[in-house]
Amino acid sequence: MSANSNSGLGRRLGVATATMGAAALVTVSGVAAASSSAATGEQAATRAGSCATNYVNPSYVAKYGAKQQTIVGAGEVTEPEFSLDGRKNKRLAYVLKATDTTAGALPGVKNVFVATRIGEIKNDGGPWQRGGTTLISAGQGGPANGDSWHPSLSGFTGKGDAAKGPSKMAFLSKATNLPGGNPTGVSAYVANAGGGGIKRLNVPGTATGVGISGDSKVFYVTTDSGIYVVKGGKAKKLASGSGFNTPTTTLNGAQAAYGQNGSIFTITAKGKRKKVAVGSDPQADAGFPGGGRQQGLVRAVSFDRGGTAYKLGIIASPSAKGLKALGRTSSPTTINGGGSAVAFGNGTNACLIVQVLDSGKTGGYDVPQGQCPDGRGDVTDVGVSTRYNYLAFSCSGGGLHLYHVGGK
Repeated sequence: MSANSNSGLGRRLGVATATMGAAALVTVSGVAAASSSAATGEQAATRAGSCATNYVNPSYVAKYGAKQQTIVGAGEVTEPEFSLDGRKNKRLAYVLKATDTTAGALPGVKNVFVATRIGEIKNDGGPWQRGGTTLISAGQGGPANGDSWHPSLSGFTGKGDAAKGPSKMAFLSKATNLPGGNPTGVSAYVANAGGGGIKRLNVPGTATGVGISGDSKVFYVTTDSGIYVVKGGKAKKLASGSGFNTPTTTLNGAQAAYGQNGSIFTITAKGKRKKVAVGSDPQADAGFPGGGRQQGLVRAVSFDRGGTAYKLGIIASPSAKGLKALGRTSSPTTINGGGSAVAFGNGTNACLIVQVLDSGKTGGYDVPQGQCPDGRGDVTDVGVSTRYNYLAFSCSGGGLHLYHVGGK
């Protein structure tokens, strides 16, 4: 969902969870898919696979269903977002529209929740075991009295492939009873990744999006009048105008990507910006991990344009650089921390398209990596883990599911 809206399809993620590690990626699936098309003059991804074109398999669940689990059984769920702590991915955030049985929330109000992984958690991409669920957007003295959405989790991969974080997360809210109040109608907040510690980010104007860096130290906030960077509690305006939304940033917050009036831009923490594409709901990768002046710069962006999923390679080998059409999409796109893989929904399927940024090697999954159960409609949103070990996806008929792509 669009970051400047808290309802409907569109997206979200202004998340800039980050990873200092190598390439990663993700995907999900369903049943009936639309046909793929590439815009004139744009390079189509090789091996996009039948998932992105016309995949139909009545026996899919019987063959692959054991790899899929239900995180939320029913209800309107959107914006699944993994923490990007290496292959551990200890947190999975999402937005749920509360019902009269949702503890701690007012019926009809959207809240941000986090499911926590339990069991033996190794940095190997093994099966993801669900533990408890925490209400993040909790109000003071009672349930939050307005919608909250747009979760953005931190986390990154450190030296020696060590999984770090997540320590913090960010989100947007209309509620007026969260800590720090809400003087602008919609504000950006930061909280502990496991719940509690809510603080309002002191940014003027009505917030339309927020993204947190992988190290939890930098925030990009879009508003009705521009885009801000927040460091050490101090906000600095980087650009002015209307239509700003969906910021996502990198492992150290050196650069972010965002949308504005149908165009996609990158911008550094010093305010240097560049238009890079036309489209909506941009998602940046976790940024260049190799040190030097490029440390934390955006390497790749995924986005949607006219119902087609795209990937733009920015810091990449010649064959992986530039704009590529990946297939038809019924959901916003998402990109893994390494910037090599893009996941998106195509009807009841969720598709995964891969091209490694450094080598240009291409790949894809003909077989969906998850599927909306019968009667639950189409994939409406997807979230991919750092190394594409896991994919979370919501369905138009309700519910949230997690698919174990496998250890990598």
